[in-house]
Amino acid sequence: MRRLASTIDAIVVFRGSSKPLPYKFRYTDIDGQSREVLVSRIFLAEKSTVAGSPVYSYDCQSTIDGRERRYQLKYHPDKCFWELHKI
Repeated sequence: MRRLASTIDAIVVFRGSSKPLPYKFRYTDIDGQSREVLVSRIFLAEKSTVAGSPVYSYDCQSTIDGRERRYQLKYHPDKCFWELHKI
C-alpha cells in the first residue's frame, strides 16, 4: 500500500450512536481521473488519538478497476473531513 493522505468525498452510515461507517467515496487518482468506490468490506474500525485529536481508522476492501484492493480510510471528526490514507 502506498500512502496518499488525500481528502475525499464520502457517503457514510450512522447506526444509532455508533461511529460513522463508510459506504461510498470518491477520490482523484494519480492520473487526475475521478473515481467512485463502493466499500465492499470493513475489516477493522478503530478510534485513536493523533496529536490530541480523535481519528477513526477503517481498513477496507473494494473492487477497483476489476481487482480486489485493500485501503485505509480515516475520519477526523474535529475537522469534519475524510481522507484516503493508504491504497
